[in-house]
Amino acid sequence: MNLDRREFLTTAAAVPLAAQTAKRPNVLLVMTDQHRADALGCYGNPVIRTPAFDALARGGARFTNCWTQHPVCMPSRASIFTGRYPGVHGVRSNGVPLARHETTLAHALSRLGYRTFGAGKFHFIPHFKGQLPTMETHPDPYYGFQEFHLGEDQRRGEQALWIERNHPRYAGKPDHEIPVELHNSYWVASHTIDFLRRRARDSEPFFAFASFVDPHNGYNPPEPYRSMYKPADMPGPVRQPRELEGKPPHMARISQGQKQLLDNIPYNRAQYYGEVTFIDDSLSRILKALDQYQLRENTLVVFLSDHSDLLGDHHLFFKGPYHYRHCASVPLIVNWPGRVQAGTVIDGIVQEIDVMPTILDLIGVPAVEGVQGRSQKSVLTGSNKDTGYESALIEHAISGVTRDLGDGQQSDASFDLYTLRTSEWRISYYRGKGYGELYDLSADPNEFVNRWADAKFEEIRRKLKDHLLDRVLSTRDPLPAREQRY
Repeated sequence: MNLDRREFLTTAAAVPLAAQTAKRPNVLLVMTDQHRADALGCYGNPVIRTPAFDALARGGARFTNCWTQHPVCMPSRASIFTGRYPGVHGVRSNGVPLARHETTLAHALSRLGYRTFGAGKFHFIPHFKGQLPTMETHPDPYYGFQEFHLGEDQRRGEQALWIERNHPRYAGKPDHEIPVELHNSYWVASHTIDFLRRRARDSEPFFAFASFVDPHNGYNPPEPYRSMYKPADMPGPVRQPRELEGKPPHMARISQGQKQLLDNIPYNRAQYYGEVTFIDDSLSRILKALDQYQLRENTLVVFLSDHSDLLGDHHLFFKGPYHYRHCASVPLIVNWPGRVQAGTVIDGIVQEIDVMPTILDLIGVPAVEGVQGRSQKSVLTGSNKDTGYESALIEHAISGVTRDLGDGQQSDASFDLYTLRTSEWRISYYRGKGYGELYDLSADPNEFVNRWADAKFEEIRRKLKDHLLDRVLSTRDPLPAREQRY
């Protein structure tokens, strides 16, 4: 049964609270920012120390082929929380707020009796300038979160206010110059643990969102994580000399501006790994609290990142308008003792918009109309391993979004880019540009050689463009739902 946005409120009011909440499972959603899947031990990294993440994967299911819908923070997070494509929920770029009428995962659960909580990076609204809401200034629920503690990029939000009020000597200091206990990763875990402690006292089910800012750049964890890894031990970047000569021109322009980062890839990767291990230690504290308060058995734990970071691969850093694997793929782990079989590995294609419907389906909550993702409950709890996808759709369609914001900054990537990925091919189409990208993943899994202009691949390019067009057209907003014949 699907419930639309109006029905959620009336249904929740009509059903007695005790009936709504009886034996409902809890949900803990853990998110990192700009986190590559291969920066985890459970995804095959032999250097990095991530025992908490690895234990989640051993005790649950690990997806090896999960793709973001838009490898930039705000569009990706909006898609995760609404289960809808960026062109539908409207957050087509950073700086565009998520519309208040959109139903988030937190809305869906709060309206059915869940206590909803979040700490850390939400990024549902821009935070480049101005003061972000706090529980003091915004007494109403925030995108469905009854309790929220924002600690966004560049230490904006409640975390910054807390440091200014209680630890003023560290206000404005970079992350590597503050104590571990004041860092975002520790702060997020501490707020989450406090919430779990309070929830252990009552019978209401909860939804907790623990969202870490790192391992987002600028790659500067505090000690002991700052010196935990040696640059000499870091894996080298996936790239070839002069590789960008055959790629769309914005990549070479951006690469030139990242020269300082590219000249210090081993050091930056070592700092990035330190940030990941700091998060792992913070996650370990949260998981121990679940056990301590006897909440673990009835709590579904889901972990993913919003997008990845190239870290020097293909002569580029960060995320954005380049849809290589280590920019657009993300780790996804689902752990629920007794419900999700331990050690499950799912290689089929899934998308980040599947997270919301999968969580709702697993815990027995009605689906929400307008959600475009697919529940993966059957591949998590049964013998079926068909995720329902032949391809993943990724976009960077921001034309009409960029304008003069009065700060003198101009975007180097204000174009529309759509990407289709199958198990064998990747095609990226740039609207109105006359160029594109085409990679034969079977022969070229690292996406080095662009076959877009190669006459030998003209027929496969045509077929993939047709497939891509079908996928883009299929993403139209399913709302409002058709109610009658006419």
